[in-house]
Amino acid sequence: IVPWENYRQFGDLDALASHYPAMQRYVAFLDTRFENGLLMEGPLGDWLSPENGKNDNTLLWGAYYGYNLRILAQAAAELGKAAEARDYGRRFDEFRQAFNDRYVDPATGKMIDQGVRFSFGRGVTVDSTLSGKPVDTQAAYAIPLAFGLISEENKAKVASRLAATIERANVDDGGVTRPPYSLMTGFIGTASISNALSATGREDLAYRMLQQEAYPSWLYPVKNGATTIWERLNSYTHTDGFGGNNSMNSFNHYSFGAVASWMYEHSLGIQRDPAVPGFQHFHLAPTPDPTQRMTFARGHYDSPYGRIESSWTATDTEITYTFVVPAGATATLRLPAPAKARIKESGKAVRKAKGVTSEGWQDGRALFTLGAGAYRFTVPVP
Repeated sequence: IVPWENYRQFGDLDALASHYPAMQRYVAFLDTRFENGLLMEGPLGDWLSPENGKNDNTLLWGAYYGYNLRILAQAAAELGKAAEARDYGRRFDEFRQAFNDRYVDPATGKMIDQGVRFSFGRGVTVDSTLSGKPVDTQAAYAIPLAFGLISEENKAKVASRLAATIERANVDDGGVTRPPYSLMTGFIGTASISNALSATGREDLAYRMLQQEAYPSWLYPVKNGATTIWERLNSYTHTDGFGGNNSMNSFNHYSFGAVASWMYEHSLGIQRDPAVPGFQHFHLAPTPDPTQRMTFARGHYDSPYGRIESSWTATDTEITYTFVVPAGATATLRLPAPAKARIKESGKAVRKAKGVTSEGWQDGRALFTLGAGAYRFTVPVP
């Protein structure tokens, strides 16, 4: 995963080529770890999830295995290894079908437990009483959705189940009921949950979770004095102090901070173009808060071509977007707007704007190509 993400971010094909054989060897090793169709290679789990005890770890292991196959297919294609790209692509398609057949209940969209658990000290254990029961956790839905492992025929139902786990109260592993819009994922599920919501058209839920202040949530540590990302969402609290967490406790531990990636890619909309690594061409697809609780966002990314900037400010009557495209780069702007909306750039009709080429509308967004420069778009609120 890391070499592929490094290539997409910086466009260094030589680095990808040097890591590609190791990527192949890792997947070849995982191929030897299947038992009766289940990948049995731990201890990967949704570490420090409030409901990790409810997860079937083979589902998580299998999801990452499938994602690795997908990455290898993409990496092979970028390296000009057409035959290997086709082979890994075929294997990914076959594994995705097998994953859906085994783990997804087509009637309900719930994930199906295989009865496997992992715990430190005990290792992998099998509990036949759990086999066939639903795995109804946020991570169980979010990870395979984010990795593209859910088939088209199952996607709507699985997405609906993910939404339900967020909108309801959940009982954690300690038996405590946590309020709706709580973050019930851990170290790996957190990296997927907001992206899975955006991929299924539920940015409203992603924003509601981001704004939650009760435990467990991203803002709960902030309310308790956090200025860094903590290993535990309750590493320290005003009421309980360290709460017995000092046997394993870090105050500079990024995993729960993975939501920052979603904030850049979806709230600000700074996204890599899948066909052009390294940000020579990129996408700008900002998504203001549909719940209207957040009224502005602003940020930047220092790309290999220079600083990319994006911001939006919402009022009752219009939304103002500002962007900076660095020298030597271009961008595809996908601006949320109703069809034929009167969009302006720097106070003028957008058709008269310098450096802006209109490309029409698609899926509720106005499309433009932007050259290098600074831009200020305004879109009226319907």
